[in-house]
Amino acid sequence: MVTARRAVAVLGGVALAASAGGCKPNLDDRVSTVTAPQVVAVRAEPAEVAPGKPVQYTALQIGPSGAITSGAIDWAFCTVRNPLADLGPVNPLCYQPSGSWFVDLGIGTTVTGTMPENACALFGPDTPPPQPNQPQGRPADPDTTGGYYQPVRVLTDGQSGEVIAMGETRIACGVNSPSSNIVVAFAQRYHVNGNPSIESFGPKGGASEWVDATAPGNTGMANDLPGSLGKHFDLEVTWPSCPTSDNCGDGVCGPDETPSSCTACDTTIAVCAQDCNPLLQCKGAERYLALDQSSGALTDQREAISVIWYATSGTFDVDRTGRESSDTSTSSDNGWTAPTQPGEVTMWVVVSDDRGGMTWGEYVLDVH
Repeated sequence: MVTARRAVAVLGGVALAASAGGCKPNLDDRVSTVTAPQVVAVRAEPAEVAPGKPVQYTALQIGPSGAITSGAIDWAFCTVRNPLADLGPVNPLCYQPSGSWFVDLGIGTTVTGTMPENACALFGPDTPPPQPNQPQGRPADPDTTGGYYQPVRVLTDGQSGEVIAMGETRIACGVNSPSSNIVVAFAQRYHVNGNPSIESFGPKGGASEWVDATAPGNTGMANDLPGSLGKHFDLEVTWPSCPTSDNCGDGVCGPDETPSSCTACDTTIAVCAQDCNPLLQCKGAERYLALDQSSGALTDQREAISVIWYATSGTFDVDRTGRESSDTSTSSDNGWTAPTQPGEVTMWVVVSDDRGGMTWGEYVLDVH
């Protein structure tokens, strides 16, 4: 199992910190069983955004009858810092349905906005703006991957009233270091995160994979499962394999490659415009550069991958699976027991990395 960053469920473009009006989830509930309408994932494109740059959000809203594509979803950036004494991921004010501290992004399943210009000062390594009658604040602390996050509020109309999902989008901010060489080297060697992708999904060891109903040309297409009533399936989701070292021309710009001359970099860092200009990213567990908070040195790290499973019927063995950053495997397994009554079942697999990138697949199953 993958440990969620900062104690919130990692769902990629947006990591949902709470829902249903900001209440804590019941840990005894099986989140994989879809019993009510809910926003379970949000993808940001790009997955990591610099201040002042555009970002597009897409929500995955699901219910007991399948994907929900109608209804209003109200989006907003929350621009109020979390008090240092508050151990939660975001300021409680961000869970409110409205307030002067929100920057509206629009209404719809997909919206486009601009990352606030002061995001790195409010939530990142830059010195925050002074507050009236308050001492000068200090920069925010990074998470274990060295990242900083802009809160995003997602507001929908649920069956029992308003439902709020709170998430965080990774900001491309740089690092807070007393060494100018470290700051410059990080700026030249760090490559923003990209969203992962699902390479295949279906029964483990099966002759063919299941069809994703959201893929081009497959809209609403069902996977026929004859003789499956009450059957237990061993399922496997896979993602692309990423290089464990950097080689110019391999189609991926890694942390030991830079698009141009790097005056503060180690001489082992390769200039590779072929992979890095434009930036070519791997859609699996990427290697990336991070600042070690204890030593103050730059280090290479590798992403962990988390998988959350959902279905309108049947039962998964577990709700969440994944791979730790030290595990180079490119797949994750789970068991699912089909319902004993015939009918269509919709299944979703949400795959995310621990830097905030994410994707999902939707699979319609004809169980009989």
